Order: sequence, then C-alpha cells, then structure tokens
Amino acid sequence: MSSNVRSPRDDEEELKAHIAILRGQSKSLKEVLADMLDEEPSEDLVKAVENRILLAQEQEESIDLSSIVKSIQTMQSSWV
Repeated sequence: MSSNVRSPRDDEEELKAHIAILRGQSKSLKEVLADMLDEEPSEDLVKAVENRILLAQEQEESIDLSSIVKSIQTMQSSWV
C-alpha cells in the first residue's frame, strides 16, 4: 500500500474518487492511520495529519503519509 497523498490530477480522477466514496469504498483518515499504526490513533494525531494533508493540497504537493505520521509522533513524544 502506498502512503503517498496528493490531490486528484484531473476532473476524471476526482470523479472516480467521488464515485468510490459514494460506493463506500473509502476509509476515513482515522481508519487509514489505525491500519498503518496497528492501533487506534489519538484525535490529536488525526487532526495534525489532516491539517498537513490540507496544507499539501493548498501548496499542490504530494506527501508521504507514513513520514508525516512518524514526524508528528516524534514531535508529540518530545512534548511529553
């Protein structure tokens, strides 16, 4: 499974994504993170990852989700 996140490349790809969502073929970000981590992610982690994805969309860049999650977890553990 790829952990890259990006916006749809064109209208056709965006339409396919919307159709998949309507068919129930999608997962919430929390479910994706739970699969990656093999445990239930905290709401703070979900929100932080969501914000980073939104920033990447605004900047029209793709991100590596697993790298982002590791980075956020490292930052959170240093605050504890």
